Formats: sequence, C-alpha cells, structure tokens
Amino acid sequence: MVQVSRVFVGLLLSLLAVGLLFSGMVMGAAQSTCEALVVEAFAGLSQNCAEMGGGAACYGRAASASLLDGAEGAFESPGDTLPLTSLSALNTSALSPAADDWGLALLNVQANVPLALSEQGLKFIMVGQVDLENAVDPGSAFVPVDPIIVTPLVGANLRSRPSAEGQVVGGAKVGEELAADGRSPDGGWLRVLAADQIAWISRQVVSSEGDLDSLPVITSESQSLMQSFFLNTGSDPATCDGLPQSMLVIQAPAGLTARITVNGIDIAFESTIVLRTIPGEGLRIFVLNGGARIATVSIPPGFTVNIPLSDDGRQPSGAPTGLRPITGDERGQLSSLTDVVPDEVVYDPLSVPSAEEVQAIQSELNGAVGSVASGAAAGQANCSRFRPTSPLDGLAFGITNFYWDGAPGATSYRIKIYGPDGGLRITADTSNVTTTFAVDTGSPLGDGQTFSWNVEALVNGQVACVSGRVTLPRAIAAGQPVSGGGSGGGSGGGSPTAAPSPTPPGWSG
Repeated sequence: MVQVSRVFVGLLLSLLAVGLLFSGMVMGAAQSTCEALVVEAFAGLSQNCAEMGGGAACYGRAASASLLDGAEGAFESPGDTLPLTSLSALNTSALSPAADDWGLALLNVQANVPLALSEQGLKFIMVGQVDLENAVDPGSAFVPVDPIIVTPLVGANLRSRPSAEGQVVGGAKVGEELAADGRSPDGGWLRVLAADQIAWISRQVVSSEGDLDSLPVITSESQSLMQSFFLNTGSDPATCDGLPQSMLVIQAPAGLTARITVNGIDIAFESTIVLRTIPGEGLRIFVLNGGARIATVSIPPGFTVNIPLSDDGRQPSGAPTGLRPITGDERGQLSSLTDVVPDEVVYDPLSVPSAEEVQAIQSELNGAVGSVASGAAAGQANCSRFRPTSPLDGLAFGITNFYWDGAPGATSYRIKIYGPDGGLRITADTSNVTTTFAVDTGSPLGDGQTFSWNVEALVNGQVACVSGRVTLPRAIAAGQPVSGGGSGGGSGGGSPTAAPSPTPPGWSG
C-alpha cells in the first residue's frame, strides 16, 4: 500500500513537471510570437510609410479610419494613406497574438512647424490600442504655405510675438535671407524662420520680391488639423509582458518647440514625448528627450506627470500632479518601444534616459548642497544648508527673482549665471544678507536654450561657500531664442530688454 502510494505520488509529480514544462513552452512561444509580430509590424511601417508627405496618415497594421462627410479613400491595407483633410478619427487595435494583429499607424501633423523646416511636421506613432479624434474645425484649420524669402534692409530685431513690445529673441543682419510663412492680423509683422527657430520681424524693415499679402494670417488660435485632438489609449494583454504598451509617441524636428492640445490640455515640448490615458488617473505624459511644459509645470527628460481628466475624458479636471522620475518598470516599457522603432520613421532615434541620467537631472533640479570654498573666508560661514531653491525648472525672459537657502555667517551673496557653453554670462552681488535677488535674464543674458546658475556666499567680499549649479532650459512659454544675435533699427528695433511676453513666438499675442 505504501509502495503504491509512492508510485502514485511519483507519477503525479512527473505529470505536474510535464504540465509546467508544456505551460512554459506555450508562454515562451506566445512571447516569441508577440516579439516577432511587433518587429514585423514596425518593419512594414518603415517600408510603407517612411516617405509619406505632410498632413497625412498611413496604415501600418490593424487600423481603421472615420472619414468626414463626402470624403473618399481606403484605409485597410499596409501603406494606405489618407490626407488629414479627409479624416475625423483614427483607431488602432490592441495586441492580439492569436489573430496575428497589432495596431500601428503613422501620422505627419504640420502643427506649428514651418514648411521651410519640415514638410512632414510632427511625427505621431499610434502604438497598440489608440483612439485619436481630430478636434480642429476643418473649415478654419491653418494650412501652411511655401515660404517667401525676405531680407532685412537694416539690422533688425527678431521678436517673440508680432509687436514692438514683444521680447527680443535674436537679430537679423542686413541682407540675411529669412523664410516668411505667415503674417500678423494687422499685416505689420511676418513670422520667419531663422537658424531653424521661429520669430517675428517687422514688415517695414524687410524687402521681398514675393506677394507678402498672400501669406496666411497666423494668430494665437491658429491650429492645423490634428494639432488639437482627443486621445484614448486602451489596456494591454498580460500575455505579452515587457512589450510596448498602447501609447501615442510624438516627435518634433530638432530645435523646435512644438505645441499641441490633447483632451483640452495645452502642451509645449521639444523632441519626443509619449502620451497615455490611464483609467482613474487621467492623461500621463512621459518626456523621453528635450523637455515639455504644461501651464507652469516644466517636465525634464526622463520624468513624467499626470493630468486628471473629466468623466468623459475630453477635458482636464485639475492641475498637473505627480511630477516624478520614470520608474524602472516604465523605463523597461518605454525601452521595449524605442528598441524596435526604425530610425526611418522618426527624425532622431528614440531613446529613454538611463537611471543615472535621470538621477543627475533630479540632483540638478533639487540643487546640490554648497561646499566650503578655499581661501581667506573658508570656515567663516555655515555651508551645510546653502543651496539654490528657485528657479529650478525653467529660466524666463525678463526680470527673474532668484532664491536660495542662506549660509549663516555670510555678509552678502553673489549670483552667477552661465551660458550653454558653461561660460559666465552674468554676475551680480547683493549688498546685504538677503537670500533673494532680481536679475534681468532677458537680452543681457544672450541667446541659448540651456543655462545654469549658482550662488556664492561672501564674508566681507571673500568667497566662503559655493552652492551647487542648477541647469535649466529657457522657459518654453517665453519664446524661442534665435541665434545670430544683434539689434536693429526701424520698426523692428527697440529696447533689448523689453517686457517679456507669455505668448509663444509661433503665434501672435
């Protein structure tokens, strides 16, 4: 009886082992099938859609389209394209290994990208189960045109908005060729592309052989088709753990600040972002490269933030919350996408900041604790809590208040602001022990996209403590700096320290 029981138990264990082995083989096969399907899908997207022009959508795999009344076209097979002028909504499907199906589509959305910079505009990649609905009225959508070359008659200021009160963001030399693609509502200003940056120049200081009145009017409300949209991303099957989740990837041409509106949320960003809607949370934004801004919240690369949405998911229900570094699991999910997206369908290869890079950014945002300086004043002030506290996320144009935690024993402080190359641009001394000081970070600071600053604690004019250095981008909402520098005369001239404008340079105020 005992012997029979032992035999039975042994047989049972053998059957269990075979079952586990078979289960593992099935799961491994499913995993392998998923990976092969994803690689195959992206290879097809590259082959069929990489050369697509602007203002269009391309079928990658498992996608469907809703057309406007009267519009015609097919969107059923890999490589099928539709102009955005025919499209009201686009849907891609969740991963289904059993059906050998997985949704994938590519869109080229002009947004605020000048044709002279890129005819393809922003790159939208719909991955997995994604619902995308156009929110821009087709009858009033902005349609970009080929630019007209203009040349300044005198050295002229380039401004962040079409007004003599707009912030000076650069300069144009006499005879320099600028590509103009739009005009202000009053016709007095032209939107131009200079050194791959967008700015405005007074029409009175330029000459052109083209018909400038033929350029479209650009206002703060101007949006191209799909520049504003409603987004919903679905859940993903657990059978393909570690493969790309359903998401929308958006990439802008290098150096440009792109502007989109997602579910009623205005987003300005550079380079690459990923968007997902999560039940019970709202819209989550991941910044892979560059940076992003929502209202007053700046999001550095490798970070994410969440915006709560209304019950119908079509508008925000609160302010952005939970700004934090991406987690290891999120990095793995994002990397599973960036590892398979072909370079041919994007401007720059996709990548996810490493944990070390994110940690370095976080340290810069927090501000390093000050160190004791060598010299005559060493040890005469307490440096243990000495560090910058504001600004930590973006450097505005114009008068900016700098704050720091003090070093007891110091008799005054010195602020230092450095340019993108690390060279000292501005230094300013306080006259007492105040821990805040206002500095003009407009034109006196010069051109550039990324700056840094720190503070020195002084004892009778000698350096006692040196704070950590904080690196931060130009505040996106303040305008795009244009390289080339210089000031000018005529209607395009004016004070180089004009009051800053919160209006982006792509549109008028």
